Amino acid sequence: MTFSQDAARFITSLTHEHLPAEAIDTTVLGFTDTLAALIAGRPEPVTRATEQYLDQDPRQSPSDVRALLGERLLPPEQAALLDAVAAHALDYDDYAFANHPSSVMVPAILAIGQSTRATGREMITAYIAGYEVWAEIMAREPDHLHSKGWHPTAVFGPIGATAAVARVLKLSIQETSHALGLSVAHAGGVMGNFGSMAKPYHAGRAAEAGLRCARLARAGMTASAEAIDGGTGLLAALSPGGRADRSSSAAFGQRWRITETGLNIKKYPTVGASQRVVDGILGLTEQQDIDLSQIETIVPRVSDKYARLMHFSEPRDPAEAKFSLAFACSAALRFGRLGLSELEPAALADPMLRDLMSRVDVDAVEEYDPDYPVPAPYDMVTLIMKDGRKLATAKIRRASGHVDHPLTLQQLRSKFMDCASYGKLSDDRASALFESVQALPAATSPDCLMVADPDQ
Repeated sequence: MTFSQDAARFITSLTHEHLPAEAIDTTVLGFTDTLAALIAGRPEPVTRATEQYLDQDPRQSPSDVRALLGERLLPPEQAALLDAVAAHALDYDDYAFANHPSSVMVPAILAIGQSTRATGREMITAYIAGYEVWAEIMAREPDHLHSKGWHPTAVFGPIGATAAVARVLKLSIQETSHALGLSVAHAGGVMGNFGSMAKPYHAGRAAEAGLRCARLARAGMTASAEAIDGGTGLLAALSPGGRADRSSSAAFGQRWRITETGLNIKKYPTVGASQRVVDGILGLTEQQDIDLSQIETIVPRVSDKYARLMHFSEPRDPAEAKFSLAFACSAALRFGRLGLSELEPAALADPMLRDLMSRVDVDAVEEYDPDYPVPAPYDMVTLIMKDGRKLATAKIRRASGHVDHPLTLQQLRSKFMDCASYGKLSDDRASALFESVQALPAATSPDCLMVADPDQ
């Protein structure tokens, strides 16, 4: 049995009653954080550019669904595209197994769920089906795809989204297998586009592909059952060292990767690789006052793989700043916090911030956490002062928001409300939406997650 066939049997047989309680809680967390990031991303230039593109085809039909949580009416595929772009626009969305599963799958599920009037239980089941298939594929590659230049969210996201949508549509085993094979045709996206609008577009096209491939399969389009794990399939083609596991049977339903891996929630609106150093610096500045004018050198110690992810030493705009280790360290020092306001152009132009960034000297080490082979066992930052003193942060092994060090419900709510404020959503509506997401298992449709009337 090929991977597509094995996954299809799992997807079609999965029911809400089979789901571990922890998996349901993690899914609610993923929906919560994604909607927060989506609201904050609604006014972003990449979102508006996507809207302008979609406006070139202004046709409307009775099958249109609400996008941007109610701001727009669009065909389902376009709604998934726009919502996923918005959710990933600020790179503030959750991540797991080096991918961004929720910003791809939640928009796809919301778009198709409105078409089918899916219940909360059905949407949760679909999310977990997509998560398990996506995580299983990623686990089969032992080498570092980012170092080869691949963006895993872009190459595997279409498969995860397709799995989720197939579950909502209740496709047959054969249709689901074909849909997964078709999704491989949409796999693609490279690290070279990090720091540009193309990165959130990676998430958008993955979510859009999920709807397209599942609906094409339902209409009768077929694909090879070996498109994922065959000798000339996706895993073989992508694998940097040709070591991808293409033969093992998946333990779908016997082990739950979502309960093993969970979701990491970003406390700061920068790339996940930056979260530990920001925690370290903010912890240090809380303990003592530091005269920033007396800093000679800022030395963040991170893995070489993390350093390559954050390579912009002099970021020119917010998109580059999110992937700048120099910015993450310097902004935490300069402002004593790192939120959405610190990514505004005015903050980026701050003279002291620019000076501090010029003083960053990265210590990239070839040491890796045995449980997470991309980061180092810990990250830390050393400040070398002009008088020769050295001030060192704690050795941070798990950032705030990591699955091993989760945010409290109040911290999660605070992030949600901050995102809502940034996205110009009133406190009353944001608070009501937060409560609605927490009650997702009891929802009778996606309507409770829409906060605006597109006709107003």
